[in-house]
This record gives sequence, C-alpha cells and structure tokens, in this order.
Amino acid sequence: MKISVNVQGFDAAKAHIAGLGKQVAYAASKALNATGKAVADAMPEELERALDKPTPFTKRGVRVLRYASKAKLEATVGFMAAQAKYMELQIAGGTRQPGRAGLKIPAAIQLNQFGNIPRGIIAQLVAVARKEQGMKKATSRKIKVSGKLDLFYGDPPDTAGRKWPRGIYKIANGALIPLVIFPQVAATYRPRFDFHGKAKAIVAREWPKQFDAALAEAIRTAK
Repeated sequence: MKISVNVQGFDAAKAHIAGLGKQVAYAASKALNATGKAVADAMPEELERALDKPTPFTKRGVRVLRYASKAKLEATVGFMAAQAKYMELQIAGGTRQPGRAGLKIPAAIQLNQFGNIPRGIIAQLVAVARKEQGMKKATSRKIKVSGKLDLFYGDPPDTAGRKWPRGIYKIANGALIPLVIFPQVAATYRPRFDFHGKAKAIVAREWPKQFDAALAEAIRTAK
C-alpha cells in the first residue's frame, strides 16, 4: 500500500513568468521529499493509535519508496514489501485464505507482549509432541505450559459430535486441550488503519510550508 503526492494546484505559472522555472522545480522536489519523510516519520505513532500493540517491525515499515526529482515531481510513500503483505488487510480489509498449514490460532498458550505467538514456539512444541525433544524450561515459562504434560500434534479424531482441527494439544487427564490450532478456514478482516487518510492530512499540513521554505531558499541561492 502506498500513496503518491503530485505537484498540482500551486502557483508555478507565476514563478515561470518571473523567470524562476528552475528554482520552482528544485524547490518542489525538495519540498515533496521533505513532505514524504514527514508522512513516514509520523506513521509509527499513527499505528500505535490505530492498532493494538503493533510490533516494532510493523512500525518501522513505512518509508519513502520513491523520491522526487526535478524531472519527475512525484514522491511515493508506503509500506515496505514485507510489512505490506499483512498491512494491506489492515488498511483495506478483505479475506485471507489459509495456506497449506492452515491458520495459526492460539488457544491455551501465553502470547508475547504484542499479542503474537512467540517466535519459534510452534516448532518447539511440534518437536516435543513428536518426542524429538523434551520441553525446555525456558519454553515452558514463556508459554505457561507445564513441561510435564504430554503433547499431541496432528488431526485428532472427532468425538461426541465435536470436530477437532489439526493442531497442537496438551493431554490432561485423558482430555485434549488445544494450545495452537491450524484450521482450514478463511480469516476476514475489516479496515482498521486509514493509511491514505492519515497520509493526506499530513501532506495538507506539511506541503505548503515545505514548498514555501524550499522556494525561498532556492531563490536566495540562485545563480
């Protein structure tokens, strides 16, 4: 997801008539780049306001993707490719289809401070369930699952009319308690982050003063 800011609507014609065409183009490109940077710099705080505990990786995802030049007066601001893959759903909404492994939905497992499954935990739990390794104390503390419990990984047989999705389960007194499940269902998202609206508001605030300052500087230093 990205937003482009074009130079339109400012009084460049008067500057050209006055013989300031080169200064106008230089000032416009400089002002566009400063405005684009202002948009990118403001987004971490905007993400904090709109989303529930966005990760540092998400907050540093907005960059100036293309800088303006005198020949092309357009600057583009947006999310980097890795962040854009999931932020598009937060911005525009839509449906995410499960991959071959299904969705990863936490159940009776402690999440990290950002509300996500801790990195590497699923692979460790699968290895424990397969008896490839025992539960490490650090892992047990991190996810608050007793290392003394047996774990099951796979697709349990449906019982008593209940359908169990594939997942990682702990076995307690002969009962299955899901830790993380991987259902083959689509996830639906509603728009939560008005990236375009927030960016345009910053552009409206920043562009006039950035252009005025850049043009004044260009005229002052013109040869």
